[in-house]
Amino acid sequence: MGRIWRLIRVFTVGAMLVGGGSVGIASAQEDDGPVVFTIGSTDEITTLNPLKVYLASEYYILAWSYHLPFSFAPEDLSAVPDLATDVEVSEDGMTFTYTLQGGLTWSDGQPMTAEDMAFTMQMYQDSHAYIFSGYLTLMDSIEAVDETTVVLRSKQPTSLYAGNYLYAYVLPKHVWEGFDRPKQFENYPNVGSGPFLVEEWRTGEFIRMVRNPEWSGPEPYIDEVVWRYFKSQDAVAEALKAGEIDFAYFTAPNIFNSVKDEPNIETMVGVLPSFDEIGMNTGSAYQDPDGAFVPHGDGHPALTDVMVRRAIRMAIDSQQLSEKVYLGYAPPGDTIVPPVTIAGARWEPPEEERLAWDIEAANALLDEAGYLDTDGDGVREMPGGGQPLEFRYFVRTSDQTTIDAAPFVQSWLEQIGIKTEVTAMSSGRLGDVINAGEYDLFDWGWIPDIDPNSILSYFTCDQRPPDGTSYGNNDAYYCNPAYDELFLQQQSELDPQRRLEMIHELQRIFYNDAAYVVKWYSPLLQAYRTDTFTGYIPQPQPEGDLLSGYSRDAILSIRPVGLDVGGGDAGAGGEDEGAGPGTGAETRGVSAGVWIGIGAGVVVLVTAILLLRRRRTGEDEA
Repeated sequence: MGRIWRLIRVFTVGAMLVGGGSVGIASAQEDDGPVVFTIGSTDEITTLNPLKVYLASEYYILAWSYHLPFSFAPEDLSAVPDLATDVEVSEDGMTFTYTLQGGLTWSDGQPMTAEDMAFTMQMYQDSHAYIFSGYLTLMDSIEAVDETTVVLRSKQPTSLYAGNYLYAYVLPKHVWEGFDRPKQFENYPNVGSGPFLVEEWRTGEFIRMVRNPEWSGPEPYIDEVVWRYFKSQDAVAEALKAGEIDFAYFTAPNIFNSVKDEPNIETMVGVLPSFDEIGMNTGSAYQDPDGAFVPHGDGHPALTDVMVRRAIRMAIDSQQLSEKVYLGYAPPGDTIVPPVTIAGARWEPPEEERLAWDIEAANALLDEAGYLDTDGDGVREMPGGGQPLEFRYFVRTSDQTTIDAAPFVQSWLEQIGIKTEVTAMSSGRLGDVINAGEYDLFDWGWIPDIDPNSILSYFTCDQRPPDGTSYGNNDAYYCNPAYDELFLQQQSELDPQRRLEMIHELQRIFYNDAAYVVKWYSPLLQAYRTDTFTGYIPQPQPEGDLLSGYSRDAILSIRPVGLDVGGGDAGAGGEDEGAGPGTGAETRGVSAGVWIGIGAGVVVLVTAILLLRRRRTGEDEA
């Protein structure tokens, strides 16, 4: 799969001048520079430290830099071997022996062994890694018995480690073992085992990944991947039309539609395990201390009442929101396990349990619970004439759909006697506000993993932000001991069908407790130039993520238009029309030299950080 040619194209940004001269388009020339694939985005990563990642955009960087024990099949995102080639499970379901690939090397030349996997898993558990530690709660011990064998022992019988998803990127022990506080390690530039590594990161401008010289897998067709940051999705769309970037994600459907009929641009609406929600502060300031959790914040006390939360769910019409805000691209939502999941895992509320849109019924529910408008101002008060139901409602400046949905939600809540004050803020700021418990309602989204264990784990009591400053996945501060007990039971259930029944019941409990209003199941709006790169592989197929933060297969398949690989294109990019090496096809992108030349001339202010916390990574941040 080697390549004997190099193409280069540099880009212009409006009428930007670099070094006193305009940056133009250079013709393709053999050996003229690296092949650069450029992604336009409004989301910007906040960390390269895998112990701290929670933005969905950061998972793309990790997926291309590191191995997982088990990765994802592009076809259906099922678990497939990666670093681990096999796992042997003991009869009692508590000991798991992994056989690993041999002969791998880290990008700095050090050998990659079982010690790296054992060390990494233990570090994730000990450091309470934001996302990955959730996969290791049942791990009792892990050790490397030789260079290619790791033995993991669980605290109780489980199927979680039996060759299923183990979403924890393996890190180099020799780099990380010297840190007493590994969460504070910047990890830049990173030492990795994947095909690409981060070489350059300029906040607010771009992040540039280059080939790993020690990568031993299939050779990439591109030399560099550049994430170029823009201040708005409109700017991303214009850059795509102008050929300044090769690929873009959108969350605003109207902007996505604006590029659909442009020449040399193809679009795809992908499906993902993804949803957007309006979350509620169910009691950060009022719940009892528990373990690391200390009550904090100032959420409205009425939201501790499940009847108020159910009334809010009944007042919000997900069907209308999908049609009016997402222009019908997004299926209406209900439960937190989306349609893209393992077979049989999704529960849908039966008609008798569905909290359907019904303003009249929502008003009746609040009346019955004692929330009345005693002073006639249109706003209900707490029972007994107490605090009025006036809620802070936070949306994200970098996700236009959250802003567009707010007037509808605000109007519906007004019809049931609830007043809201809508404030737009950056995702980074909203993350801090949620950790502090200083909110009532917020609008955000998640991209759960395929196995529901991950999304269900986020709402156990111990996942609440503990103290007002530390991160926790449980952004609704939902705490139900019965839910927690059942969650632990499903983790240790070895009968697959019985486990699915428990997963259904967990969804039912969370749905009826109404800590979230799931608005819709978020589509992935993607657009790419057809005259620059081809060979895209959707994950899952036939319509999924064309770049993918799941496996590295997608980025390894992308290649310049005109590059003859002997079999035509098998992905979303279509067939090459006979344009072979050296025919003059252009590769859109930015060479390393041009990035250096741009320097301070590029001022790309990112007004908001995508904060999706293994959440939706449209264009903002699981």
